[in-house]
Amino acid sequence: MAKQNINFDYFWRDYNEILPDDAYPVGVDTLLYTDVDVGLASVEEIPGVYPTAIRPGKTVVVPIDRRREASKFKQILLYTGSKQPERLKWMTSGAALLSSIPKSNHLILAGIEGRNRLYIGRQRDQGEIVIGKILTDDVNNVLMWYANDHTEASVSTYEILTYDTSVNVDFDIK
Repeated sequence: MAKQNINFDYFWRDYNEILPDDAYPVGVDTLLYTDVDVGLASVEEIPGVYPTAIRPGKTVVVPIDRRREASKFKQILLYTGSKQPERLKWMTSGAALLSSIPKSNHLILAGIEGRNRLYIGRQRDQGEIVIGKILTDDVNNVLMWYANDHTEASVSTYEILTYDTSVNVDFDIK
């Protein structure tokens, strides 16, 4: 079931191994030569929903303590309104830079871990595009965590996915 944010032109839809035309592309993974999209997924043994990379035809993994295969719950980020999602923007950020993101750029909520909000981070690791969770438990040291081999790794410099409300986008309403 698709749930659309009534204020923004993006939403999440169940991912059933078929890439929708309106999926939000992150880029091409130069290591694996595959398209990468933003997703949410869960694992059965640990409650919660976590941001992750979706690579069509590849297993969806979630970064929780180690690399875990996603359970049946998988969703993919989609956009509406225009053919180019100008309002979805990756902002350079890091452990101490999160507060420097302009107020017109809303962080896209991607889940909860414990009592902390999770946001969507992107980083390139040896040519591979990785999508990870940005855990905001320590406002002075906000790290991005991602699945790396059989463990969970963190980086202090990354990009964070935002929705820019200051961009004027002409929508083609039919």
